[in-house]
Amino acid sequence: MKKLFFLFVLAISNFYLSQNQRITGMEFYYGFSDYKKDSLAKPNVYAEVKSQNEDYIKMSPFRYTDTDKKAKKENRAWLMKYQNNLYFSMTYAAYIYSFDTFARVKVIGKKYFLVYLDEVKDKKAISYNNPYGGGLLGGALNAGLTPKFAWKDKKGNSYKVLLIDIEKSNNTSDKRDVSFGLVVDTRLIVKLTDNDPEVISKLKTNQYYLEDIIDLINKENNK
Repeated sequence: MKKLFFLFVLAISNFYLSQNQRITGMEFYYGFSDYKKDSLAKPNVYAEVKSQNEDYIKMSPFRYTDTDKKAKKENRAWLMKYQNNLYFSMTYAAYIYSFDTFARVKVIGKKYFLVYLDEVKDKKAISYNNPYGGGLLGGALNAGLTPKFAWKDKKGNSYKVLLIDIEKSNNTSDKRDVSFGLVVDTRLIVKLTDNDPEVISKLKTNQYYLEDIIDLINKENNK
């Protein structure tokens, strides 16, 4: 019995340590213009990981390793590069924003980034502030479509998908040097495919999948 209790405590301790490890070596594109200029900053900062998997990292605010003061510029950064992966700050994810969280960019192209997060596996990276108004709903219904804000893959897993324009910043609302991550919804798919009848047919029958979105963005990036 004592042995089982010891193993249980050890497992819990290892889990806690793995979720609260200090990480370093992050690099940053502070803003959209830095990315366009390929100006990658390499500050000496660290953070404590709160939760992570292969698709996201949720952490404490960044601090400078030499002074332990909060690294304000890094905490507002648009993109982070870590272990050869590029991560988008979920602070700038429209409607599903999540502070101190970076989501791995899955598709990197000359026009768009694509981020997609499993609503179950990656739920700690997703906030559910969903103030979709009647304008979107009405537009979708007028086209005979049911509005969708999450997309299943062909295995049945459900995802929130973000599209980030890296050709031209979509920020028209404030002074922040970013391009916001837009939640991919029915209206955006129709717009990107220029009202393609085949796509609309698939949307109406719930046969448009995450894989179709990935293919669409890859094609747009290769034009």
